[in-house]
Amino acid sequence: MHKSLTALVFLVVSCFISVVVTGCVKVKNPEETKGPATLSEVVTSTAVSSQGKALSDVTKFIATTPEIYLSAKVNTAPEDTLVEAKWIYVTNEENKEVNEELYNDSTTVSGTRYISFNHGPPSGTWAKGSYMVAVFLNGKEVIDVPFMVKEVHEADVPYPTIHFFKALPEALNFGQTVLLSWSTSNADKVDVAPAVGTSLPGTGNKIVTPVNSMEYKLTATNSAGTTTKTIKVVVTSFYSDKPELVITDFRVQGTTAYYKIKNIAEIPSRSSKTFLYIQGYNRASGFVDAMAAGQEREETFPNFEWTYGSQRTYKLPIRVCADGLNEIKEYDEDNNCLEMDW
Repeated sequence: MHKSLTALVFLVVSCFISVVVTGCVKVKNPEETKGPATLSEVVTSTAVSSQGKALSDVTKFIATTPEIYLSAKVNTAPEDTLVEAKWIYVTNEENKEVNEELYNDSTTVSGTRYISFNHGPPSGTWAKGSYMVAVFLNGKEVIDVPFMVKEVHEADVPYPTIHFFKALPEALNFGQTVLLSWSTSNADKVDVAPAVGTSLPGTGNKIVTPVNSMEYKLTATNSAGTTTKTIKVVVTSFYSDKPELVITDFRVQGTTAYYKIKNIAEIPSRSSKTFLYIQGYNRASGFVDAMAAGQEREETFPNFEWTYGSQRTYKLPIRVCADGLNEIKEYDEDNNCLEMDW
């Protein structure tokens, strides 16, 4: 038999077997596209995640904001659902009507997913005043999202952005601990309430022990304004079938760098390696023995000598990462690192 014909027969037979066992073509869950399509979480922001979800809800921007994003969650959309967004400059800084259409975006989607559109200022900076993004589904206007552009502050800084603020676990038994972790940019001050801390680093984490279900609020502030994000922790029961390593503290004494590592899950963790990054460069590593569920230990980097001194007039950006080789399958793979300026 000719080689190409043999390959074709093999492909057809393979596909037939695959269809019988798992299916050659992935079939969508009918519930995902059952319709009618709806929109939720429609907000403006200064940044979105890789999935298109707004990282914060911002309604007031300064004139030099480089990009303004519109983010929305599309729910149960049938195939080829059309989503459109019209950006309109409504009134100027003197509150006089303008009603100028600046941008017109469109995309087709299906299922349940986040989408986003973004634009920079039409001419160098955004004109001050009020704006609106009119959002349409299949030609029908379903929501108007207003936002404001205000004066450029003296510092001329962008609005503070909250990249993420999360709790692990989000549900737990009474008496258990929760790791709150966050990442922000362009923030002069970061606070987490209630009773977590004020003037916190822009990126960091804190372990708390809530006595009942409650909401934690992160507030990032600079001269341009304030951005907030709230998460809820439910005191009930939580169990993960995977370990969870986090760095809870870092300090330097003499020429030795110390860090605390904790397995916050209820499953033991096998041995791993921790890495120390200074100014973005990998400077040291340390071996960590297996850790029991809930265990916390203080460790050092045995072959590393801290030579940066204690009389510096500047701070060094530090990042300490547990499971630096990413060899342990964890419940959350994104919270292994503690970042701070030291």
